Amino acid sequence: MDNNRAPAGNSDRPPFQILPPVRRARLFGVDYALCPQPDGGELYITWQAWHWLDYLRPPRWWNAGDLTVTGERLGGSTGTVYRVRSTPPGQPPRDLVVKFSRVAQDVPLFIPDAFLDSLPRDAIATARFLGPFAEFGLIHELRDSIFNHGDRRLRTKVPLAIYSPPERYPLWQTGRHPDIFRSHLRAMAHEQFENGLARVSLDIERDYLEIFAWVDGIDAEEAFNRGLIKKDDLAPLTRSANLTLSRLGYRVLDNKPRHLIVRPMPGGTLLHRHGRIVYSMIDFELLQRHEDAPSRRFTQKVSFR
Repeated sequence: MDNNRAPAGNSDRPPFQILPPVRRARLFGVDYALCPQPDGGELYITWQAWHWLDYLRPPRWWNAGDLTVTGERLGGSTGTVYRVRSTPPGQPPRDLVVKFSRVAQDVPLFIPDAFLDSLPRDAIATARFLGPFAEFGLIHELRDSIFNHGDRRLRTKVPLAIYSPPERYPLWQTGRHPDIFRSHLRAMAHEQFENGLARVSLDIERDYLEIFAWVDGIDAEEAFNRGLIKKDDLAPLTRSANLTLSRLGYRVLDNKPRHLIVRPMPGGTLLHRHGRIVYSMIDFELLQRHEDAPSRRFTQKVSFR
């Protein structure tokens, strides 16, 4: 299944570039279409994913009656992540990943000693889950980097949309820290200019669900369990991902084999290119820029597809 191919249909979808300013926003260098839902929920679709509109509508994957995602919860994650199948009428099914944002919650972080030595002293103490819009911004920045190309480019999951259901919850249920949450609000306010577009903020009492395209394959740990990769190759694979991130000016504090998706091939092998295992990285909620990495914010041209 090619999750990056533009689906057919969407007869009620106007071109992104003619949406009125009140229905568009720009945060952390990413353009969004604002799609308010009849029940008061808010759907924010990246302009790159505008052709996915029919697949991203909440009724396709969200059960508003019992406030659950209608899909398979993925194991092995400290967060709440689901694989869902969205099937708009008259269109082929597409698989999505829906993840509850943990913005402003405590970070349950375990870092192997081999990686710990390479981190700055305060990297762990100041670790914070990214807000949903900040995470999308950094992933887009990473994917669009002029240095991320060629055989050693870093493949990642594709961010599509952010959805906030209308329900509100007290802080003791959300687990959010108000002081940390305020820092996210300040960052969002700083990243939005007076450009005539809608301004977007976060509500500390609401959930935020991040929606990505599904990446075909299995994680590296499952590949090891199936005998497709040797134990001695797991650490080098993770190291390779960390080195690639570092070359691009980033790091992920909790990168591990479960966050790397590989492709099984017939005959009990994995997909290789130029002698290397092909993998995609899928977890970025603890993505950071290096302290000495030049900021590439707002270097993208404002353009539409």
